[in-house]
Amino acid sequence: MLRAKDCKDLRENGHTNSGVYEIYPFDTSSRPVSVYCDMETMNGGWTVIQKRVDGSLSFERNWADYKNGFGTPEQNVWIGNDVIHQLTKGKTSSLYVSITTFYITNWYELYDQFSISNETEKYKLFLEGPAMGTLGDSMLHTGDVYTELSGMYFTTSDRDNDRWSEGNCAVDWRGGWWFHKCHQGFLNGPWSSGDWINPWFPTLQNGKYIKETLMMVKRH
Repeated sequence: MLRAKDCKDLRENGHTNSGVYEIYPFDTSSRPVSVYCDMETMNGGWTVIQKRVDGSLSFERNWADYKNGFGTPEQNVWIGNDVIHQLTKGKTSSLYVSITTFYITNWYELYDQFSISNETEKYKLFLEGPAMGTLGDSMLHTGDVYTELSGMYFTTSDRDNDRWSEGNCAVDWRGGWWFHKCHQGFLNGPWSSGDWINPWFPTLQNGKYIKETLMMVKRH
């Protein structure tokens, strides 16, 4: 029986249908993690780490929730920072981000290298280009040094690790993320709300028109 580390393992072993699978990102003797695998986009093998399709699940969560993960893989989910670290710690994974609006517009952005460190290092974000796609780069090279997110630590309402000295970005923007001072790209804001400012600036400056968000990773 195959005990796959990630969705790419499953794809390479003949699983060609997108859906929910069990993977073993820590080691094959540990408990499995249920994830959604995209087996179609860009040759498939993508492990979904974040997905939102409606407002039924709040992403305004504490450190422990983001650490361990919450939600259901086929609907609204944050897979958990510990799992994301295990999937990407070799710094050889790509990140695929997409946003769909109610106007049936779908944008995507692909980052060549993405990883996060462990909890001791506050899940520090490592992001490198090239970035390519139709969504635009609102995380790495934003044109504003105070909103570039590579090198930032993860921040939640109860763990203020951002670089904004006047407050907590996660409290003010109502969701956990790798904030700087604070962001131009932020996918965990208050769903379908005018309070969700700059989910992906300048392409999307207001979250009330967003129908779906998606973040996926895949080893090179």
